Amino acid sequence: MLLQVLILLLSFVILYFGAEWTLNSAEKVGEYFDLSPLVIGLLIIGFGTSLPELFVSHIAVMSGHPEIALGNVVGSNVANLFLILGLSGIFVPLHVYKIEFRQQIFFHLALTAGLAVVLSMDFLTPWSTLGLSIFFIFYIYMSYKKMAEQRVKVPTKIGLVEIPPKSKRKPVSLAEFFKLLMGFTLLWAGGKLLVESGSKLGLMWGLSEYVISAVIVALGTSFPELVTAFFACYKKKDTDLILGNIIGSNVFNVAFVLGSLGFYNIELKPDFKIELILLFIGSFVLLGLAVKKMNFFRVTGVFFLLCYLGMVCYWL
Repeated sequence: MLLQVLILLLSFVILYFGAEWTLNSAEKVGEYFDLSPLVIGLLIIGFGTSLPELFVSHIAVMSGHPEIALGNVVGSNVANLFLILGLSGIFVPLHVYKIEFRQQIFFHLALTAGLAVVLSMDFLTPWSTLGLSIFFIFYIYMSYKKMAEQRVKVPTKIGLVEIPPKSKRKPVSLAEFFKLLMGFTLLWAGGKLLVESGSKLGLMWGLSEYVISAVIVALGTSFPELVTAFFACYKKKDTDLILGNIIGSNVFNVAFVLGSLGFYNIELKPDFKIELILLFIGSFVLLGLAVKKMNFFRVTGVFFLLCYLGMVCYWL
């Protein structure tokens, strides 16, 4: 058992460095294109921090452990929303009332509804996840429109030309692409170790693969989001990145990762009612704060954190 615990801890370390290399390179690419913290959080970091879930879930299914894949996706979304957002809200105020965030909260609510429909079926198939794939394409399209809105048009001799505001472009070196590739490699290796050690520990402790993945594996794959939020809180700047990262990661987890798992025809054995109810509660609380133009801060942060601890106790 000690060996498996050490391997599990090692997988966390590998995932951390893989995510760090991936995120650093991805952020430089985002800065090169003059993207706002919100768009960087939604697209580049949201996608980058969801890579562990993507690798772990597919490795789990191909290794014959589909419940780990499902627990990883659902557990990661719960951890992102209630653990990471809750902790962040305790230390810094998050401005969920901003207009650009209201749209993202509606996206999250619609995504949770889609997740509820998919998980209510007996099997996860390409047809059952078709709606998630369509949602993902629409989400990318709307995010692309938001990037376009960040550019302003200025008159020139040849007419109106779009230029990025406050351009601070720096060339992206080949070393950054190499770090990005190495980051992907570490995420794959860390994900493989996490699945193997997590499934073995679950059997040793008498827990189901779903529970061990929802608690331990999901926490491990949510490390990138946790680290990103921690640094944003510590530096007390670009807190918009935290909300963008959480919502972006959850969208990628469900619409992209879970949607791609439909090709394996997975049988949906666990009952996800409690997890779905909790995700709906979280979405409606964020929506209520946005409508009332209130910050997500302290009281709501503590409430979200207590919800996560209660969910972990329920799983165990």
